[in-house]
Amino acid sequence: MNKKWKWIAAIVLCGVVIFGTRLQERSQLEVDVKKIVYSSEDLTVMRNLLQEVFGQEPDEKITVSTENINQELLSFVSVKPYDQGYLLTFEEAIPILAIENGLVVYTGHTKNTGKTISVFYEGDITVTYGNVDSFSLLPYTSIERGGTLANKEPGDLYIKIEDDGKVFNLEETLEWMKEHTQS
Repeated sequence: MNKKWKWIAAIVLCGVVIFGTRLQERSQLEVDVKKIVYSSEDLTVMRNLLQEVFGQEPDEKITVSTENINQELLSFVSVKPYDQGYLLTFEEAIPILAIENGLVVYTGHTKNTGKTISVFYEGDITVTYGNVDSFSLLPYTSIERGGTLANKEPGDLYIKIEDDGKVFNLEETLEWMKEHTQS
C-alpha cells in the first residue's frame, strides 16, 4: 500500500513541475522552475525531503562481505590535469561502475569531454566521467552499487569529483578513488 502512495506523489510532483514550466513559458509564473529542478543543490533538498516524508524502505539484503567495485579504475598508466578534472590514460578497455547507490544527473556530449555522464551519489558526491565510449542510462535514472554506468575503450578517461560544489584536487581524487574502489 505504501508504494502506491509513493507513485501517486511522484506523479503529482511531476505534474506540478510540468504545469509550472508551462506557466513560466507563458510568463504567468515568475519562478524559474527549470533552474530549481535542474540544480544539484535543489535535487539534494528534494531527495532529503522525500526521504523524510516517505522514509527509507528496509533493506532486504544482508551484506556478508564487501566486494571490490570498479578496481579497473585504478589501472590507469598516467594522469594529467584537464578542465577542472583529470585525464586518466588506460591501456585496456574498462567498465565504469557505480561505487554507491546514486542518481544519474547528466548524460550527453560536451565540447571538452565528449560523451559524458555525471552521477550524484548518496554522500553528496558528484562524479563526472567524460570521454566514455558508450553509456545507456538517461538522466534521473537511479543506479545501484556495482551497476554499469559506461564503458571506456583504451585511451583517456576524464574524471571530476565534487563534494558539495568543491572540486577535488589530484591527491583528493586519487584518495577517493582508492577508498571507494577497494572498500
